Amino acid sequence: MTAFWNAAAGKLVERWLATGLAASVYWLALSVLWLLGTGRPRQEAAHRLRGFGGLDTGEQVALLLIGLVVLAGSSLLMQQLTLPALQLLEGYWPRWAEPISRRLRERHIRRTAAYEAEAGPLLRRRLGLPAAEGGGPPLDVDELVRLGRLEERLRWTPRAERTLATPLGNVLRAAETEPLDKYGLDTMVLWPHLWTLLPDGLRQDLAAARRRVDSAVAAGVWGLLLLPAVLHTPWALLTVPFVYVMWCGVLPGACREFGVLMGAAFDLHRGDLYRALRHPLPSDAAAEIPAGERLTAAVLRGSDDPALLYVPDP
Repeated sequence: MTAFWNAAAGKLVERWLATGLAASVYWLALSVLWLLGTGRPRQEAAHRLRGFGGLDTGEQVALLLIGLVVLAGSSLLMQQLTLPALQLLEGYWPRWAEPISRRLRERHIRRTAAYEAEAGPLLRRRLGLPAAEGGGPPLDVDELVRLGRLEERLRWTPRAERTLATPLGNVLRAAETEPLDKYGLDTMVLWPHLWTLLPDGLRQDLAAARRRVDSAVAAGVWGLLLLPAVLHTPWALLTVPFVYVMWCGVLPGACREFGVLMGAAFDLHRGDLYRALRHPLPSDAAAEIPAGERLTAAVLRGSDDPALLYVPDP
């Protein structure tokens, strides 16, 4: 029985670390803010602890169980809020916010056009093209650094017609549409099919990267939920820089990491997708996009094209 309870306790701790740690930190921070708002946090904390110690064992156990239920319930609630919060951060806003969204999209499109106009001449010089073709002298160190930064920004920028209102949304949109631009494969349609074909290692890396995205989103939401405590103590304003760091610092990096892994999954395993669906592999680079578009259409709507000959099972 001792071994059983030790194993059970270990599983409970593991489960708590996976789902309840953030909720525990939130409620602890809320308690600290409440104590700070009393003006005498040490005395108030000591008083509360003495009051808890004065309860009998049954009352203490009941309070602990209530605390565990609150932690579990708040964790489950946050799991339901994470995806809607991420969609809002991406720029999927309600219809009444469309004027603001449109202006932000237009601003991003203009900025992208300026980046492309600046990167074009630098890239032609980097490739060593002659002056007659828009080239020129080799790039110096500062120009190489500038070109690298421009290419990094453009890497995470979708086409104008796919632009969203927020930088974070454009990072994820660029990652989602990269396989479509490169191979004609629509991620939204084919990702569930490709996921089942990925090796375990890559699936674990993708799942871990997605958890980091969700954790950064949830951390920011937890921070926002602490803001109402500003009515009790100005210390609650410290959550504002925390939310900024989570959503403007940590979250974009996590989204880029997830996007890189998603792109790698299509780069390395799109052939497995063709074979699993018995579609012929593209014969060359020129046939890649048309073949991908046919595959996407067949999965989405089916196909009765007599020119599409399925590859026999091996």
